[in-house]
Amino acid sequence: MSNSVFVPVHRLPASLGEVQQAVGRAFEGFGLAPPEVQLHEPTSPPKALADSIVTVRGNGVHEHCWVSFGEYPTELTGDDAATHMGDVTTRGSWLFAAVVVMALFEFGGSTAFNDSGELDGRPEYDAEALRRVIDAGLIAGNQYLAR
Repeated sequence: MSNSVFVPVHRLPASLGEVQQAVGRAFEGFGLAPPEVQLHEPTSPPKALADSIVTVRGNGVHEHCWVSFGEYPTELTGDDAATHMGDVTTRGSWLFAAVVVMALFEFGGSTAFNDSGELDGRPEYDAEALRRVIDAGLIAGNQYLAR
């Protein structure tokens, strides 16, 4: 089993700036401070987002995750129009990572596959279901959600 949440997307972000804006809007939508979003290899020459790892770091010790984008066959994405997926992984707060997953819906995603088994344990979410899980986690102060 994977330790990620995958979001099939209809398009890749055009730039790191576009990812930063989407993540910032998602966090602000929950009344949270936007985290730092950067390429994992900041000293290397810029690469296409499909070949890079984007790190997302908040202020808290457990507020971190990483996002990678890849091309996948439509048999895996479940959507003939989605040939890419964003993969969100963390060893920290799944509540924090879930907000990053919400940001990926901006790139044409409509379903998040919870291959990690984290969040509240359901296998998949649409944006509204994921929003309810995040809201419940914020109200309860539970940064790990399923644990």
